[in-house]
Amino acid sequence: MKLFFSSIGKKLQVAISGILLVVFLVFHLFNNLVLFTGADNFNSMVHFLESIKPIIRVMEFGLLMLLLVHTINAIKLTIDNKKISPKVYGKPKTSTSTINSRTMAVSGSIILVFLFMHLGYIWLTYQSHAMAVNETYYDVLLRSNFVYLNHPPTAIFYIIAILSIAFHLRHVFQSAVKTFGLLNSSFVYYLGFIFWGLVPAGFIIIVLSIQIGVIQ
Repeated sequence: MKLFFSSIGKKLQVAISGILLVVFLVFHLFNNLVLFTGADNFNSMVHFLESIKPIIRVMEFGLLMLLLVHTINAIKLTIDNKKISPKVYGKPKTSTSTINSRTMAVSGSIILVFLFMHLGYIWLTYQSHAMAVNETYYDVLLRSNFVYLNHPPTAIFYIIAILSIAFHLRHVFQSAVKTFGLLNSSFVYYLGFIFWGLVPAGFIIIVLSIQIGVIQ
């Protein structure tokens, strides 16, 4: 139990929860890519997910727990590092780790706002079925109102948020492979790029495709 709450234990929790969150993002991207196949296919997919809602609820609860474990432990590690570093080096921290910490705080804040927007509007609209007459799940995503994907300022913010997620994922993935002693593996490096490079790029392509009318 001591190991669980130790510095190494916290790093392991951040690493494992981070990897599992990345796996969720991959599946979420695959679901969103169905948009390119047309409204009927996308609506059918969402209807299927509605048909297994109890399972989805359990998965959502698990996702929330992973997010909390990841965020809380990452904050604790950051605070612990700031307390320890001056004692170790005998002077205030001026290395690039400070810049990374500040950048992570900014990107984390952007991601948090993005999550509130995404869950508070698109996800909540789906859950409460707060749709206009004859409006489908596909139509909801293509609304031109604020916070929806066909609203240009919102689309710009979404892209910034996705880039922040990409930066965050890169840092998380590097920390995870370092924790597991795999940092020098070229295979792991390229595998990491798939998660922090290609997956966010896929989400950005979807947002841009809606903006330019490829998805309409």
